[in-house]
Amino acid sequence: MAPAIAPEFSVLSVSKSGAILRLFEVEGEMKILRLVVVGGMLTTLALAQQPSRRIGRGGVIHNFGRRTESSAVRATPDLMAYVVNIAFEFGALDLRSGAFLPIGPGLPPDVGDGLVQGPGTSLLSLGFDGNLIAIDPFTGQTSLVGATGLGDCSTPASPCGQNSANWIGRINGRYYVTDFANNLYSLNPYTAATKLIGPTGIPALTTIPFSQNPDGSINVFGEGLFGSNGKFYAYFAMQAVNLETGGQTITIPGEIYEVDPVTGQATPVAPASSNYSAIATVNNTVYAFDGLTGEVQIVNPATGDATAVATLDPSAVVIAGVAPAAPAGPAVHSLTAVWAPF
Repeated sequence: MAPAIAPEFSVLSVSKSGAILRLFEVEGEMKILRLVVVGGMLTTLALAQQPSRRIGRGGVIHNFGRRTESSAVRATPDLMAYVVNIAFEFGALDLRSGAFLPIGPGLPPDVGDGLVQGPGTSLLSLGFDGNLIAIDPFTGQTSLVGATGLGDCSTPASPCGQNSANWIGRINGRYYVTDFANNLYSLNPYTAATKLIGPTGIPALTTIPFSQNPDGSINVFGEGLFGSNGKFYAYFAMQAVNLETGGQTITIPGEIYEVDPVTGQATPVAPASSNYSAIATVNNTVYAFDGLTGEVQIVNPATGDATAVATLDPSAVVIAGVAPAAPAGPAVHSLTAVWAPF
C-alpha cells in the first residue's frame, strides 16, 4: 500500500534550527561550565564501549543553575545513554542524575530525530533531509551512510510532504523508520535502503515540525519507536507551544501503541503524557523525556503509568533521540545474520 497523500500545510514555515533554538531559549545564552561528575561519566563510557577506544573529546557539563543532589552520584554503565538534543548537540546522559556530557563539536543542522545503536560501535540518526547519518560515539563526528528514499524537510524551502523522514528505531535487532504520515519502513543500516511495510494508523503529522502558526505558536511533536518485553511499541503526540504566553495546545494527545512489525499496523495500548519529546528502552527499562518539565521518567508501556526518576541538566535542553551507551547484546555484532532486508 502506498504512503498517504500529503495534506496542504496551512502554517508559515520558519527556519528549523532557528525555531528550535528560540523555542527553548538557548540561542545567545552563555552556558556556565561546571566540572561535575565528568570523570565518572567518562570512565563509564570507556567501560561501556570497546576497551581499546577512548572518548575523543574531553568534556565539561554545562549548567544553567538547576542541579539536584543526585548529580554527584557516580554514573553506572546500565544507566548511561547517548542522546541528541534539539540544540544539535550529541552527548552522554546519566539517567539516574540527569547529568549531560557533550561530546564533539556539535551536530550539523540536518541531523534529525531518533538515535539508535548501529553496526559495531556507531550510532545512527535519521536526517531531516532523508539521509541516514552515522555518529561516532567517541568523537561526535558524523558521516553519511546513504539516502533512505524518504522526503526532505530540512529547510523552509523543502517540500515537506507526508513522505518526509520522521523517526528511527531499533527493535529486536532490526531497524525501522517512519515518515510524516507515520508509515512504517524497514531500514538496512549498512546501505540506508528502506522498504515500505505499511501504514501504522498512528495519526499523521498535521503540521510541519517547528513551523509557526498565525498566533505565533510553534508546532512540536514527540515520537519514539522502542521495544519492551519482546514487543514493538511506538509513541506519538503533537502540540503547539506559544513562546510569548507559555501556553500549549494539544493537537494530538500522547498515546502508546503496539506495532505489528510484519504489517506495520499499530494498536492503541495506553494514553501517555503529551509532553514527551522522546522515549526509548535502556537496559530493559523504558525511559521518557518530558520536553516541558525536563523530567526523566520510567514508563510502563502497557499502562502509560510514569514515575519521575531524574531531572535533566538544563544544558541537555530537550532530548530528540536516545540510545543505550552499553552494547545492546549479540544482535549488534551479528546484523548480517539477523538482517533480512527485503
